[in-house]
Amino acid sequence: MTTTKPRALLFGLGGIGGIYAATLARSGACDVSVVARSNYAAVKEKGLRLKSEKHGESHQVFEGVYKSPADAAASGPFDYVLCANKALLSAVPSLEETIAPAVTKNTAIVLLQNGVGNEVPLHKAFPENTIISAVVWTGGKVEKVGEDGVPTVSQFAREGLTMGVDYTSGLEKEEEDAKLARLREILTAANSDSIVVEDIQSARWVKVVWNCAWNALTTVTRLRTNQIFASSPGASDFSRSIMNEVVAVARAKGLDVPEDTADDLMRQINEVSGPGLPSSMMMDNEAGRPTEVEVILGTPMREGERLGVPVPILTTLYTIVKALDWRNAHLEEANFP
Repeated sequence: MTTTKPRALLFGLGGIGGIYAATLARSGACDVSVVARSNYAAVKEKGLRLKSEKHGESHQVFEGVYKSPADAAASGPFDYVLCANKALLSAVPSLEETIAPAVTKNTAIVLLQNGVGNEVPLHKAFPENTIISAVVWTGGKVEKVGEDGVPTVSQFAREGLTMGVDYTSGLEKEEEDAKLARLREILTAANSDSIVVEDIQSARWVKVVWNCAWNALTTVTRLRTNQIFASSPGASDFSRSIMNEVVAVARAKGLDVPEDTADDLMRQINEVSGPGLPSSMMMDNEAGRPTEVEVILGTPMREGERLGVPVPILTTLYTIVKALDWRNAHLEEANFP
C-alpha cells in the first residue's frame, strides 16, 4: 500500500523561505514546490543549495518551480502553503490575494514570518482553512550566485521553529491539530528542530519582544548587536527597556509572557560572539526595500496605546524606522544624496 506524500508550496524564496524549502525537500516526506521570482530561471534549472551551520551543505531540486501561486495552482491542490515572504500589511496585492489561487478547501496556510497580527487578514480571507503560525528562531540570507550558477542560501545562528494552530472558530480542533502534527513529522524527518505549542500567540509575542529591540536598533544604528553594546555604557539597559515595554503590552493583553522575558532574551543575545547579529530589517532598509515595521513595531505600539500601557521608546523607534522607510520610498523625487 502506498501513501501519498503531502504537497507543499513555499512562497517567498528568500533566506528563511530557502531554508525551509530545502528542509522540507530534504525530509523525503513531502513533495515541495516553490514560487521563485527574481531567481526563477536559475532555481528551475539548477535547484537550490543550502549551506547550514547545523546540517552542512545540501543541494535540493523541487517538484515544481513557478513564477506565482496562480501558476502553481494548475499543478493540483496543495496540503500546505507556506508563506515566508516579508510581512508587509500594506502590500498590493495583499498576501491573501496573491496566494488565493493555490489555496483549496483542505489547504493549511503556514506563516513563517516575523511580527504579530499577521493571521488576522488570512482568517478573514480564508475562514474555512487552518492557519498554522510559526515563530522562526534562525538566521538566513541569500548568497551571491557563484560560478556554478546554483542559487545558494546560508543558514546561520541557532535553528528552531515554534509552531501552533491559530484556531479558526467553527473548525474541528482535532482536524486542525492533525495538520500541524503532520507538518512537524515532516520537519522531524529532516532533523529540523521544531516544537508545537497550544498558545502560539504568546510565543509570537515573545519573539516580537526580541524583534522590537534588535530589528529596530540594528536598523537605526547600522550596527550589529555586540557593536551596539560596545558603543555606550547605557546600550544594554536601553535595549532591556525596549523589551520591557513590549512585555508589559503582552501581559496587559493577557498573554503568557513571563515578566523576566527581557532578562532571558538579554542573556541569549549576550551569548552571541563576534560582532553580534544583524537583522532582516536592517538589511531591507540598507537595500532600499520596505521593512516589516508595522507587524514588528506598529502593532505592539498600537496595542499599548489601546490598553493604556506607556510605550514611549517603542513609539520613538517606530517613528524613526517609518522615516527611514519614507526616505527609501521617496529617494528619487526628493533628490537625496
